[in-house]
This record gives sequence, structure tokens and C-alpha cells, in this order.
Amino acid sequence: MLPSKKLNDFLEMIPLWIFIAMASPLPFGLKIRLGGIWFQIIIMLSNNLRKRITSNLELTYPHITGRNLSKFISQFANLTGLTFTELFYNQYFQTRSEYFSYKKAELEPLYLAKAKGQPIIIVSAHLGPWEAIRAILKENNLTSGAIYKENKNQFYEPLHLKAIRAGGEPIFPTGLNGTKNMVKFLRSGGIVSVLLDQAAADGEYFNFLGKPAKTSTSIAKLALKLNALVVPAYAIRQKNKNLIDVFFEAPLKNSNYRQMTKEITDSIEKRVSHHPTQWYWLHKRWKY
Repeated sequence: MLPSKKLNDFLEMIPLWIFIAMASPLPFGLKIRLGGIWFQIIIMLSNNLRKRITSNLELTYPHITGRNLSKFISQFANLTGLTFTELFYNQYFQTRSEYFSYKKAELEPLYLAKAKGQPIIIVSAHLGPWEAIRAILKENNLTSGAIYKENKNQFYEPLHLKAIRAGGEPIFPTGLNGTKNMVKFLRSGGIVSVLLDQAAADGEYFNFLGKPAKTSTSIAKLALKLNALVVPAYAIRQKNKNLIDVFFEAPLKNSNYRQMTKEITDSIEKRVSHHPTQWYWLHKRWKY
């Protein structure tokens, strides 16, 4: 008999395996559309997933109720499905630069830092199709590595790691060894991208969407230690869901770790507030 953890992992993968079977013969564009619909159906049918989304919304957007709440969750589910599918097929998504728009001038601080050998840290969030950020960086000879957290599902893990690698290497797993290697890479003038919108067990509380949320301060501390350039960046999906706007904000001033973490959190909050259905509401962002 399969151990319970392995069995649960196997059962969790069944919807994904069904999707892969359906999507396999389709061109990439249709894969993405199917992914949006498929994962929308799964989220709308799952009481547990909808409860997790609803509890986060009740905390931060209590005015969204009734039919508006159902509409919000449905839109979120579809957009999440699109993003998940793009990530799953990241090797193809990375080549779709004709669908990405950005301002070349916003990359100038990165070019200057790279020319000086200065470490660069791109900070973003699980908002919109975030892998488009690394696609733009790669296209402009600014290929970025990434911090990687191992997926808990043993069947999905190799697929997830392959997808992350498609966006650029090296990949640094969370933990002591991964951090040491990342620091060495940054010291050599490397570029690393990190998503900073999840609860951090060893973090400190900063307000996010009006509520205290435990937030990692390690990136700000690392940036100060290495004199790294810290640039918030975001990928936002347009109404035409194929088209994606990528924004690189002005670099943060290296001040102190709390001020920098607050500025990063405020930057993410502003983007989420403008595009709330594109943020990943399934995270347990607020833990008390």
C-alpha cells in the first residue's frame, strides 16, 4: 500500500495529468486558454480552495461579497490558470517576446550596474505572469537566476524545477547551501530574481493590504551587505490576456533593512491593489 503522503501527492496530480493529456496535441496558445478554463473549473469546484481565497478576501477586501465575490474568485481562477500554464510550459513562454511590452529606458540602471559588476536583485510578487520579467531580462542579456523553493508534491517537483530553470539559471534552493551559493553568485556581479509576497517564518511584521503580514527581511539585509541594486519589477496581464506589460521600477535607495523591506512591500501592495484578481490569493499570506 502506498504511504499516505505519496498517495495524497498522487491524487493531487490527477487533475494536472488530465490537463497535460488534453493539452498535449494543442498549439501553445490553445494550451494557455485551456489551462485558464481547466483550472478555473477546478478552483470553483473545490470548497477548500475557495475557502482559502475567501478568508484572505474577507480579511483585506471585506466589501467584496455575494455575487461580486463569486465573480472575483472566478476571474482570479481563470487568470491563475493562465499563469500556471505559462509557467508549466515556461520553455515556450520565454520565447513569446512579441506579446511582452516594456520600456527599454527602465533597464538602464540594470545595464549600468552590470557594467560595474554590481550585484542586482530583482524583487517581484506572485502577481500576473511573473516569469515574463525574466524573459525580458534574458532577451536583454541580463539573464537572471532565481531562488527556488522545493515543491512539496514529489510528483510535481521535477516538473516545477524544470519550469523554473527554463526562465534562467542558476537556480538557488532555499536553505543554507543555496543561500551561500547565491551570495557567491551575486558577489560575482550576478542577477537574481525573488518573489517577496509570501509569509516568512523568520520575518517581521509589515502592513500589507491593510493588515500586518510576516515578511522576509533577508533580501534587504543581503542587499545592504553586498551593496546590491534592488529593482522592483512586475508583469501585468492586459485585458487581451495574451498581452503582458512588464514594468521595472526605479531602484531602491540602500537605506536600512526595515525601510527597504517596507518600500518593497508598499510597491507590491500598490500593484496588487490595481490588479487584485491577478494576485495569487491562495497563499496563506496572513498567519496569526
